[in-house]
Amino acid sequence: MSNFKWGILGSGGIARRFATDLALIDGHEVTAVGSRTLASAEEFASQYPGCTAFGSYEELVNAEVDAIYVATPHPMHRDNALLAMHAGKPVLCEKAFTVNEQEARELIEYSQTHRIALMEAMWTRFLPHIHAIKELISSGALGEIHSLVADHGQYIPYSRAARLWEPELGGGALLDLGIYPLTIAHLVLGAPQSITAVATLTDKKVDLNTSMILTYQSGAHATLSCTMGARGSVSAMIAGDKARLELDDYFYAPTSYRMITTDGTVTEFAKNYEGVGLREEAAEFARVVRSGEIESPLMTHATTLELMRQMDVIRGQIGVKYPNE
Repeated sequence: MSNFKWGILGSGGIARRFATDLALIDGHEVTAVGSRTLASAEEFASQYPGCTAFGSYEELVNAEVDAIYVATPHPMHRDNALLAMHAGKPVLCEKAFTVNEQEARELIEYSQTHRIALMEAMWTRFLPHIHAIKELISSGALGEIHSLVADHGQYIPYSRAARLWEPELGGGALLDLGIYPLTIAHLVLGAPQSITAVATLTDKKVDLNTSMILTYQSGAHATLSCTMGARGSVSAMIAGDKARLELDDYFYAPTSYRMITTDGTVTEFAKNYEGVGLREEAAEFARVVRSGEIESPLMTHATTLELMRQMDVIRGQIGVKYPNE
């Protein structure tokens, strides 16, 4: 089978990490990149043999590639993904998928109507340690889940990532950082019955810190937090009546974890992974495209809509609204 050819829309940091991680698996290659300037695209392309640079997104989506990876800031995702799908190209779109549920629904409806594969690049869902944790939970090793706690605190000052501080660029902690605690909660507990959120806003009215409590029909609670004002533990804990799991630093990325039973027995699961962890989503999306499917069972369209809906609810409670909403 020939290599799966990727076109990358955007030439920023996440695009570079994605392209670099692809080199660690067989059967994938970056053959095209599009940026807002030809110089930026050419600098990116120079790092990947056989990659053609385009100075516009319009040129990129018409290149001979198997799929487009959208790696721009999330306020641009709707237009960028539609541009690619209008050109008949399957789209793997970075998280947060869009700015809100309405935009996400528009993309998904186009995908379903025109039978073009579309998937949110929530890479956590495809990682080996997440699959192993889901199997542990399904086996009953933790018993009934009562509590989940996840923190994603990063120190991201304006000088490091100005876009996170600007409403016009979908700024704030929630969409960039809070999506990860919400994802682990959804993976383990499903859709919540209720959400209560509080936040501290910046002077431009994007969220600096957001804390969330989610309740579930089972009686379980998820206590989640995100901030771009301070480095937190970036860890997670899943507690059942038989045992708990403790996920170490960068719980949403390849990491170590342990199971501790109620009698104190500890089972360690070491990190045994090379690379960043973005290649699993690429492999799954290639499988989806080649099979003729339009969505992945690991990251369904319904899941994307549910998480966008949750973030809309949270933003409504904390008073964060983006331009043109």
